[in-house]
Amino acid sequence: MKMKLISMVIAGAALIVVQAKAGPNLLVNGSFEIYNPVYPYNVPGWTGNINVGIPKAPGAEDGTYAAYFQNNAGYAEQTTASAIASGQAYQLNFWTMDIDTYNGSWSGAGIGQISVELYYGSPATPIYSEVDFNLGLSSDGVTPGTWVDQNLLIPASDIPEGGIGQDIGITIWNSSSGDISLSEIYVDNVVLQAVPEPGTIALFGFGALGGLLALRRRRA
Repeated sequence: MKMKLISMVIAGAALIVVQAKAGPNLLVNGSFEIYNPVYPYNVPGWTGNINVGIPKAPGAEDGTYAAYFQNNAGYAEQTTASAIASGQAYQLNFWTMDIDTYNGSWSGAGIGQISVELYYGSPATPIYSEVDFNLGLSSDGVTPGTWVDQNLLIPASDIPEGGIGQDIGITIWNSSSGDISLSEIYVDNVVLQAVPEPGTIALFGFGALGGLLALRRRRA
């Protein structure tokens, strides 16, 4: 009975930790499901040089539509309505698929890549930049024509003091070079969430576990 109770306590603490991990998506229209199909093809929530379409099989990663960035001129940008708090970390998740590799027209020349930057303020001050995500190219050992899950964790220590209280924003762009046929890239289901730092999560979970065990001892 005692072991069963301890197992239940541990499971409860783990559940608390999981629930504390991430907040809601800070981005509007992160799956690009809302857009104006008539020129200039504006996509609510986003600015930039964005195209929206229905990918061939396997289709969009989420919903019906996905954004695609043509050549190295395609980009999407959004400033959220969420101010950065002191000690706040962020989790970024999005999906990519290279169009022309899937269609079989990749000649092998050039470099296909997508880049992401998180920023704050206006004009934008960079917080974190990342390039050369694995796009699902055969040269990367990934089956062409499949969606690839991209993840980034931006710790609070990477955010300068000047960013505290400023709204966080994101820019995603096609940073490919060389062969144009390699560089048309689908992006879908972009999610930016505020998350507690890993150390905070662990302390919170162990604190909950200790409290529940202490309650058990008082009742024994």
